[in-house]
Amino acid sequence: MRKINVIDYGARGHHILMDSIGFQRALNQAKKTPVEIYVPAGTYYIAKELVIYHHTTLILHKDAVIRRMSNSALLKNGRKPGYHGYDGNGYITIKGGTFDQYGHVLNFNNTIMSLGHAKEIKIEDVTFKNVVGGHAIDACGLDGFHVKNCRFLGFRDDSGKRQFSEAIQIDLQLKDSFPKFGYYDGTSTRNVIIEDCYFGNSLEPMMKAWNRAVGSHASQYDIFYENIFIENNTFDGMNDYAVTLLKSKTVKVSGNQFIDCKGGIRYLAVNKGKYSTSPAGIDKGVQAGETVIIANNDFKSIRQEDVILIKGYNGVKNEGIYVFNNTFNQEDTCAVRLIEAADVYCHCNRHLNTIHQKHVDKLFSDL
Repeated sequence: MRKINVIDYGARGHHILMDSIGFQRALNQAKKTPVEIYVPAGTYYIAKELVIYHHTTLILHKDAVIRRMSNSALLKNGRKPGYHGYDGNGYITIKGGTFDQYGHVLNFNNTIMSLGHAKEIKIEDVTFKNVVGGHAIDACGLDGFHVKNCRFLGFRDDSGKRQFSEAIQIDLQLKDSFPKFGYYDGTSTRNVIIEDCYFGNSLEPMMKAWNRAVGSHASQYDIFYENIFIENNTFDGMNDYAVTLLKSKTVKVSGNQFIDCKGGIRYLAVNKGKYSTSPAGIDKGVQAGETVIIANNDFKSIRQEDVILIKGYNGVKNEGIYVFNNTFNQEDTCAVRLIEAADVYCHCNRHLNTIHQKHVDKLFSDL
């Protein structure tokens, strides 16, 4: 693998033109051969979305800051029109440093990283700061996505219309869910690990903690998110459900701390309507998921919504729900709510006194 430095391609720090050009010139080297790109300490001003290519390792010094100085995103792994399936720019590693959307100064809605149609992307030891309206990472149509030991700090939505925005959006390729590039073939994200991360407030002026930390809000009939593992993270002060997941096959949320969040974990079937259509545009109706494991989490405080909500619709049930070894705050009056579920196992949870249920088949509980 060829090793290069962004300074050798023109980046100098605190210079919008040279930093933008220098970074992209360095990233372009991966079109020729796999590269490892090093970013020294300093603050670099970026005025246009950077494009990262196949077989790139981007290593940032811990004191390197990539700062957005426009209304665009900071980084994407493709261009329009796009790619099919998982055949886009993959086998990418990004490690260290800070990606700063500068939202406490520039109030432009966008996402920091837009990553789609690819295999094997890993992001480690990165700080994401001060996002306006969008996401820190939009992971759309990825097979093999690993986020480890990252910090997601600061979110702003002056419009009040982006309550659904997640720090990490686990997404699939539909036209209205990933605008950066297509093709919009319904490719879903699967084989995901999000671990050892912190989600909270940057404490910069006008910034808050995220609404949602991790989740999805798009779907298509007979397409499922698969093998999603959210483990050993801290969700601090989220202003909606910290984790919201849609119709999936095998999800595990374990070992996390939920501190003063509006809601805890929500897992939803997909109701009929916009996201229940086939690729041909035919509404096929409600569809649910299977195998949801919620274990060893510590819910220190949930302010308003349910601690855990599992919800289906119109008799279509999420199946195989396992809730065990979690610790609930004794002051939480509404701990677990089950609506249209089947084969639910709820055991060995501390301070869980009540399970609210509606249309549940085969609930096995030690309460």
